[in-house]
Amino acid sequence: MVVILLIVLFLTSLYLGWVLWLYALWRRLPESTPSTSDASHLTILVPFRNESENLKALCQSLKAVFSHCQHVEVLFIDDHSSDNSIDVIQQFQSEHPGTRLLHQTDTFGKKKGVDLGVATSVRPWIVALDADVVLPENWLVAVAANTAHSNADMLILPLRIGPASNLISRLQEVEFLSVMGVTASMTAAGLPILCNGANLCFRKEAYESVRPQRQDFHITSGDDLFLLHALKPKHTIAWVHDLRTQVATQPHVTLRGLVMQRLRWMGKTSRMNDPALRYTAWLTFSMNALVMVGFCMTLSRPDLLPFFLLFFITKVIADALLIFAVGEWMCIKRVKRFYGLLIFIYPLYATLFPLISILYKPTWKGRATNIT
Repeated sequence: MVVILLIVLFLTSLYLGWVLWLYALWRRLPESTPSTSDASHLTILVPFRNESENLKALCQSLKAVFSHCQHVEVLFIDDHSSDNSIDVIQQFQSEHPGTRLLHQTDTFGKKKGVDLGVATSVRPWIVALDADVVLPENWLVAVAANTAHSNADMLILPLRIGPASNLISRLQEVEFLSVMGVTASMTAAGLPILCNGANLCFRKEAYESVRPQRQDFHITSGDDLFLLHALKPKHTIAWVHDLRTQVATQPHVTLRGLVMQRLRWMGKTSRMNDPALRYTAWLTFSMNALVMVGFCMTLSRPDLLPFFLLFFITKVIADALLIFAVGEWMCIKRVKRFYGLLIFIYPLYATLFPLISILYKPTWKGRATNIT
């Protein structure tokens, strides 16, 4: 028992130190607020498959951002859609002639769609968006300025999940704050491990310089992470701490949709050999697994309850520091209320899903995913 308690104490110390370090880094992030009305150096890529309703919302928000910043190129890349997504894009093209529609004739998947878009673009900066995001009015003004003034080769932009419409989506919104906190803080420390292709900038030249060495194009998921880790050894990657560049992506409103998404995410991270990413994944998994094991042990050993509560409360407070700080910056309401529920659900989810992802291949848009 003494050995077990020492292991718990050691892991708790590691985790507490790591989270407090992330929190300190987050608090020191400098705000970035440049502006420009010229986006002639940007190409926006939007790969899509059967996203007609989401594309309507995206196109509506694009119209608003175009009123503040112009000369941007927009490429929509169709991945064999069978709904009326193309009709939505063609209607948008009639109002904005600078928009182009590309078709993946011989390829499948978002990663190949991004690849086609980058090859087609002749501009130095690429902005990758998911089809289900909505852009704030000053998004393009801020993105154009941050890319024009940056010496980095990849810029990781903030992303939020929302607006939430039910309990499942609200919990996703709060949980994702921790992902953003880790993403920003680790990048600020010079150890970028995460990004999201729903809102991501990178130089075309940098993308093309690492493309010949990449061995991940057969893997369905991971257009964002595989690019980040290909760029990481020799290129500069930065976080943009500018709330105007934040976009909102739709949450999953069903449990099945949420499970499939998280299994895809965990499947692609398992393919990464980056030490910082592996350390983060194993430390997080170990702490949540200890919560589950500790809870089960207290059922048969009530005398261990004080030790378990001390361990659990320490983890809850440490996580809350980072999550509340990110939620405050992103102006997300009622974080504390739903965090109180998430602390009881997340350890089970964070322990089981990595194990399930080893054996189960999730689906996406009606297709089986390849993560091996």
